[in-house]
This record gives sequence, C-alpha cells and structure tokens, in this order.
Amino acid sequence: MTTTDASPRGTGSPIASPEPSTSLLKGSIRFFTIVLMVTAAAAPLVVVSTYIPISYAYGSGFATSLTYLAATAILLLFAVGFAQMAKRITAAGAFYNFSTQGLGRPAGLGTGWTIMLAYSMIAPAISGGFGYFTSAMLLKYLSLDVPWWACSIAALALMFFISYFKVTVTGRVLGIALALEVLIVFLVATVVIVRGGAEGQMPEAFNPVGLLAAPAVGIGFFFAFWSWIGFETTAIYGEETTDPKKSVPRATYIAVITLGLFYAFAAYAGIVGFGSQTMAQAETLVGDYFFVLADMYTWPFARILMDFLVITGFFACSFAFHNNASRYIFSMGRDGILPGKFGRTHPVHRSPFVANGVQAAVAIVTVMIFAVLGADPLLHLGTWLPIFCTAAVVFVQMMVSIAVINYFNRVGRSGPLDYWKTLWAPALGAIAQGAVLVLLTIYIPFLAEENIVALNLIPLYVLLIFAAGIVYALYLRRRSPETYQRIGTIYEEEDDEAPAATTPTSSPTP
Repeated sequence: MTTTDASPRGTGSPIASPEPSTSLLKGSIRFFTIVLMVTAAAAPLVVVSTYIPISYAYGSGFATSLTYLAATAILLLFAVGFAQMAKRITAAGAFYNFSTQGLGRPAGLGTGWTIMLAYSMIAPAISGGFGYFTSAMLLKYLSLDVPWWACSIAALALMFFISYFKVTVTGRVLGIALALEVLIVFLVATVVIVRGGAEGQMPEAFNPVGLLAAPAVGIGFFFAFWSWIGFETTAIYGEETTDPKKSVPRATYIAVITLGLFYAFAAYAGIVGFGSQTMAQAETLVGDYFFVLADMYTWPFARILMDFLVITGFFACSFAFHNNASRYIFSMGRDGILPGKFGRTHPVHRSPFVANGVQAAVAIVTVMIFAVLGADPLLHLGTWLPIFCTAAVVFVQMMVSIAVINYFNRVGRSGPLDYWKTLWAPALGAIAQGAVLVLLTIYIPFLAEENIVALNLIPLYVLLIFAAGIVYALYLRRRSPETYQRIGTIYEEEDDEAPAATTPTSSPTP
C-alpha cells in the first residue's frame, strides 16, 4: 500500500510500505540448490546409520542393496511422468496441483490433504531422532542431562526462525549439512570396500534370489521408500526456481538416480564390512552398525565426525520437511481452502512465514504429546509416524501417476516417446507403488514391533483423509462455488509486485 507521512517534518510525499503478499520469491533458487534441498530431505547419514542396518536385520537382509536399486527403478518410472507434469505446471503445491489437473478438483483436494498431513508429521517424526542423539551427545561431551523432547522442540523453533527469512538461507543451511554428510558416508563406505571388508567382496548381494530369502522384504521396501520421501521437493520449489520448466525435471532425475546409487553403494559397503555376519551384527548393533565399521576400517576422526554429523543430518532432514509442509499449507491458504492468512508471504523475504509458523506449532505440539505420553523418540515417534507418512506418500505418488495419464489423455500426445513418458511409465509406476502399499500393509505389525490395532489401521487412515478431502471439495462445489474453482489453481505470476494472478496451464476436470 502507499501511505502519506503526516508528521511535522513530513512533506506529504508518499512512502512505500510493504504489504504481505501471496507470491513467493521468484528466481531465488538455482538448479544446484534444488538438488541440495532434495538430497538433504533424504538425509543420507540418517538413512545409512539407522535404516539400512535395520533393513539388514529385519528387512531385506543381504539383498538390501538390491532393494534400493529396485526402489530406484520404481521411482524413476514415477519420475518420468512427474517430470512431464513439472514441465507444464509450476506450483508450490506440486502433488496437490498435479493431481487436481489430472483427476479433477475433488480428488486433487483429497490428494493435497493427504500429502500435506504426511509431510506435516515427518518434521516432528525426524525431530525425535534429532532430540535423542543430541541429548546423548550433550551428556557424553558436556555432561549435560537435557531431555530429548527439549532438544527436539528447540530444533523445531530454530527451523521456524531460519525459514522466516529468504529461502536462500534455508538452502545454505541444508547445503552445508548435506555436503559434510555425503563426504563422511562416502569416505567410510569406500575405505571398507577398498580394504575388502571381513571376507572380501560380496557379489551375491546383487543376486535377485536373495529377495526370496530376506527376513521381510516388505520392511526392506518400506525403509527404501522412506529413505526417498521428499524428492518431490524439486517441484515444491518450482515457483521460486530459476527456469523451473527445465530445472525441476532435471533435478528430479538427478536426485532419484544419485540417491539410489549412493544408498545401494553404502548398503553394499555395510555388507562387505561384516560379511556373512552382517545380519547378526546388524541385529545386535542397529544404530551403531556403521559407527563400528568406521572404528574398524577408518580413523578416529571419522567416528567423531559421524557422532556430530548424524545430529546435523536429522536436523537437515526435519528442516527440509518443515519447509515442504509449509508450502503445502501456504498453497491451501492461497487457494482459500485453509484460512487466507496461511497463504501470505513476508513483505520483504517473500517466505511463507505464516505457514511456517503453523507448521512449527503443529510439529511442536506433536512432539509434546508423545513426550507427555512417555513415548520413545526413536521407537514410537520415529517409527510409528513414518509408517503413516510413507503409506500416505506412496499412495499419493500412485494417485499422481494416474493423474499424469489422465492429464495427457486430455491434452494429447504426439509420437511413441510421449506415450512412454505419459502413459506406459506412469502406469507401471502406479502398479509398482500399489504393490509396495500392499507389502507395507502386510508388514505394519513387524515395523511397529507391536500388534496394535490403531497402527494396523494406518492404511485406512490414509484412505479416510483422502476421502475427507473429496467430501469437502464436493461440499465447496455446492456451498461455495468460487472457492471450489480455486482448488489446485496454478499461479504463474511473473511480476512479484503485482496482485496474485492466476493462469491455469490447463483447466482441471470438474
């Protein structure tokens, strides 16, 4: 707005006073920064130190590397169609907007609610691990006995503070943490393989027959897909990216392929390290598995670095999902589905500061509830919530694959390559993700380590959230047609200072 200085020393000339906006900071993120953010969300050191050893012991066993390669192939099939949508649609809502354009507004809102709630819960789930390891490190190195939940809440508050500023600040924080993580994991894994481990190289780790002998292949696939959750970040930051039509697809492929190869490489190194004793050692050591390998095959400084970097890894991962969830809340607020204030950006930093605050509050309350109930930060907060989040995200990815097919059925295709990219690859991806959902449902009691009815019903919760979004959309269609029409709107505003204009790339089906 424009105001007039009425003070005695004023001249009556207009003075610009910035207002909250509904547009994000255009062109603030470069291609390399997107890749960093996606990889930080995957938290390589967290995956290697925590989830891969559990997969050795209770999931895919000696076939863990192969499981990660199979998951890479499935996600690449999904990424083919996802990238084609990203070339046409640029929106902070990503899955929400894609599914709306391909499946219509009711299914789009159902998908949006599902992914928003899933991402919103990932931040506190990962912060539980941060709290656990930070509390242990404070006690070990400084003799300070700080409860895990206090560390988790402090981290979530810090995430809100950092995300209040320009997104480039977030990129720097995540980039530094990621670079250190990747370097230490790569160092330890390379040294273990080069030195031949306990019994030499283990090529049988890549024999598909090993999947049949795995303790519980469904658990192995759960941890593999959980390790990748968040690669959609490439599209979430599309509105803030330089040349998103090219950057987002390229960053998606790079993230999926590099993470897949990196995880498979690290998982193979872990198998070589203990040889035939891998499964037994993993069951005994669990979270200390790769730390012991570092002690056995590398130098003392590597273990010390890993002690500290696992904390920054948990923080970076939780922070990445804090930002992801905030942008979904922002998108819903901007569309009028949630309170309009949630869709505002800071007048100077153009960060979704209100949505950031909402997400931080939700995460802190979640951590407090688990703390009051006396829950374990790793076993309960760090395992039960991820089961829901993984089921929800895989379900949404399956729906988006179907949305890609429907969208291009409507806008048309040209040539055999287009049919592969927008029909056959998404169809195969949807089928594979459906199979993973079935395996996840079967193995939930093993993942939770307890046969609790409330946990076994997690797939039902996902379906109910999706259905609730559809019902609410139908309610809006009848009671508030104007709001209904704004569901999944594609914002392609070129001028940051202009009022939020909407230009749908293609009108979704009713």
